[in-house]
Amino acid sequence: MVAVVAVGAAVWLTRSGEEKPAPTTPQTEVKRQDAVRHSGAKRARPARKDKSAARPAVPRPKPKFVEIVDDPSEEDSWTPAEKALAERIEKALDDESFEAAISCAAEAQTCNAAGVRKAMVSTLGWFGERAIPELTPFLADADEDVREDAMNEWSMAVSAIDDEAEKIGMVERAMMVLSDEDALEDISGEYIGVDEKIAVESLLRIIESGSPEGVAKAKETYEFVTGDEFTDRAAAEKWLAEEYQPDEEEPAAEQQEPAI
Repeated sequence: MVAVVAVGAAVWLTRSGEEKPAPTTPQTEVKRQDAVRHSGAKRARPARKDKSAARPAVPRPKPKFVEIVDDPSEEDSWTPAEKALAERIEKALDDESFEAAISCAAEAQTCNAAGVRKAMVSTLGWFGERAIPELTPFLADADEDVREDAMNEWSMAVSAIDDEAEKIGMVERAMMVLSDEDALEDISGEYIGVDEKIAVESLLRIIESGSPEGVAKAKETYEFVTGDEFTDRAAAEKWLAEEYQPDEEEPAAEQQEPAI
């Protein structure tokens, strides 16, 4: 499969010659808009997301603790403290106790047993969006399998958030701790189509306080959101003052008098 990029579009060309739209990310859009800039045309900002789209509720089966650890024999090497922590995590899941689960999270982050950390990630993920703050640190776990599980659980939990400001706040926290470029590229896509003021203010905080990798990705995403290359905060605030247009509130429906 070959990528074909033009000024106005990007497509995948299959072996049979069929054209399919290429996936859009902040990075591919920045490259496309660079082509537009060099052609002399005005660079366009992404369209905002349709807030009216309904999000279907998907029931989440409770994971079985015994299936979370890939290698059951790993438990034989756990210390008594690690086994005790695993039992607490398992009980929290069995009892469906959110308070008990999050009380284990800080200890699990520093636990040497990757299997225990995986169990913690799966348990937090089952509790959904309310466990995102406790789940976020595991995105930077030392173990690749734990990181992948954490990203999957984090992504599902974040996708359940309807409020733009709240969702971007969670994305911002994640970009602050992440250094993996692939993970950063994945979650930076959450900025696509959101209110520009929310996006720009969040990206500025990452640029000023994030990891080097997070800062670089935030600058790329800023360029995608605004259509301008990032220079400094003053320029970003000037862009907001001159270019930002808030969403127009829909007029309230007029109440009709009942027919007599």
